Amino acid sequence: MYNTLAWLSIWRRKTRSLMVIMMIALSLSGLLGLQGLYDGMISHFINTTIRSDSGEISLYDQGYRLNKSLEYRLTPISHYTEALSEIDAVEAYAVRLEKEGLIATAHKSLGAVLKGISLENERNFGGLDAFITQGAYSFGEKDQNALIGSALADKFNLDIGSRVVFTAQDAAGEINAISFRISGILKTGNNSIDDQAVFVSMEKMSTFLNVHQSATQIALRVKDAGHIPMVQQALQKRFPAIDVLRWDELYPFLIQMQELMNIFNLASYAIVFIVAALGIFGVMLVSVLERLREFSIMLAIGTPYPTVRNQIIMEAFFLGLIGYIAGAFGGWVLLWYMSTAGVDMRAFEAGLELYGYSAVMYANMHLYYFFQAFFAVFFATLLSVIWPLRKLKKIKPIQVIQGKML
Repeated sequence: MYNTLAWLSIWRRKTRSLMVIMMIALSLSGLLGLQGLYDGMISHFINTTIRSDSGEISLYDQGYRLNKSLEYRLTPISHYTEALSEIDAVEAYAVRLEKEGLIATAHKSLGAVLKGISLENERNFGGLDAFITQGAYSFGEKDQNALIGSALADKFNLDIGSRVVFTAQDAAGEINAISFRISGILKTGNNSIDDQAVFVSMEKMSTFLNVHQSATQIALRVKDAGHIPMVQQALQKRFPAIDVLRWDELYPFLIQMQELMNIFNLASYAIVFIVAALGIFGVMLVSVLERLREFSIMLAIGTPYPTVRNQIIMEAFFLGLIGYIAGAFGGWVLLWYMSTAGVDMRAFEAGLELYGYSAVMYANMHLYYFFQAFFAVFFATLLSVIWPLRKLKKIKPIQVIQGKML
């Protein structure tokens, strides 16, 4: 009975009820959209870093990450690749030989990183060819060409076919220089690559540095994220003298960004919680005060207080539930649109690229978004009726009916 009374009561003042429902729905839709968009931004940043650089796991000599010297390299490569081929959980791997040095044109010189790679391995590893914005994904017929990061190319005003010279110290300590033409420009969204990296063939790099069957990094892609700890432990046991590091160990700031976004999402839910609670509280308090005489008559003729209490609780619950359903539907539509069409942020492209974000952002969509929103609205609804019920509990029905107490 109290469910029916509650449902009829919330439509006595349709305008007031609809305003509360709209307030909950709009704030909830916006919250779901922002949560999905921010999660999508972080996921994109992490995925780009994994695809273009670290993979889920990377192998290094124990001294390389501190010294960046060819003295600390993985050799022979076959010793490691044979072990990787025996692990079923490893989907792909990329062998890289890197060296810091100086890149120069006739008018300018800057510090950069020359990376020897296999184009086929990098395509299978993270789809490096998909990051090409100009030119071709090729080193030319005789491996005389190179690929360069877009930001680094902009600093030198380089175009396809431009010639640059790279100077570095080889394994014997001699200063060597190598010249090549630009055949392709990459834009990965990973600042360490776009701002500094130049890619050449592994064979050309090995000859230039006077090292063979060597690498400074071997990056792995794992088929399932749940297998990452197992693969890491297996490789660390097989090669105890090298560093076997997960992507989150190599880039702890990405985890910090995730945690920061989690804090932001909690703050956003707190705002929605407060908005829903205050909206329903205002409606229920006014509704109870308007109907004190009605409730007093019900109590005076023998209606149990729990029945009246449950009616008020159900009124608040119906308002919250309708607001949640409308907000969840609106949020789902918003998330679906942003996850498929994306959000065009080209007006802020320069600032976004500075932090490694794409100019077109895509949202994530997860079921737990809607569960979190439901519990936020549910608890806000329960809290909103505590004070009106306390007010009702304290009244004396006979005095209210006689008009002696308002």
